[in-house]
Amino acid sequence: MLSLHNGVGISRASSYRSGVVDRTDVIYDGSSAVSGKAAVYGAKQEPASSLGIVPHKGHDSLEVNEDMQLALAHQWYKTANFKQSLDHSNAVYDQNPRRTDNLLLLGAIYYQLHDYDMCIAKNEEALRIGPRFAECYGNMANAWKEKGDSDVAIRYYMIAIELRPNFADAWSNLATAYMRKRRFNEAAQCCRQALQLNHHLVDAHSNLGNLMKAQGLVQEAYSCYLEALRIQPTFAIAWSNLAGLFMDSGDLNRALQYYKALATPQEAIVYYQQAVQTRPNNPIALGKCCYTT
Repeated sequence: MLSLHNGVGISRASSYRSGVVDRTDVIYDGSSAVSGKAAVYGAKQEPASSLGIVPHKGHDSLEVNEDMQLALAHQWYKTANFKQSLDHSNAVYDQNPRRTDNLLLLGAIYYQLHDYDMCIAKNEEALRIGPRFAECYGNMANAWKEKGDSDVAIRYYMIAIELRPNFADAWSNLATAYMRKRRFNEAAQCCRQALQLNHHLVDAHSNLGNLMKAQGLVQEAYSCYLEALRIQPTFAIAWSNLAGLFMDSGDLNRALQYYKALATPQEAIVYYQQAVQTRPNNPIALGKCCYTT
């Protein structure tokens, strides 16, 4: 999963129709960023109405304006308004192209916009300034994986882990790369290592469930999805994977109940219909869709 320290996640589907999660790392510390340093930053929560504030542009306020622009970029990112986030982040880049925290954010934004080449380019810029940023290697690995080169992705994840052995997100993301190569044993080991470092990493629980499911270990998969939901009851990927588990076992009524848990009943029906499309000759499933609508 592309891991974002500010809590934004991306989901992708694996080859066996289970949701797999990647995270992109964004590092930000306004107090250190002007000097080109980077640190983990928890963005201050602001009301949505504050996103349109125009910072003061006095002649002596360049650094303040820069930090405000970056804070706004983070706020837009957290609300999934990636183009607005890009505008503010580019404004920071124009003022100070050596801010590594902003380069990491730019890379994450481009990833969300599916411009993986630009994602890689911005992380490479950050690495030219700070060659030991594990987050940059992790983010480039995520981009290479989306470009279809799992081998390069695996190599970059390993560099990230070598630089920071306790990098739980990188271990979890490495697992998804191994899953794409159908190297299930290595993937399971990576998931377990990620969970040993951070038991609350819900995507690792869900990905481990996908691995169990792929190997026919249905009860173990069920337990993994439930643990993810115990930690984060709103984790939609785990709800979807749990529903898929019951769909595959033929328990369509229970699958529908889990799909309903994803969001509104209308959205749940859409998810259900999409799943049914993979089984067009199942009259019971089709009948349930018609009855529910």
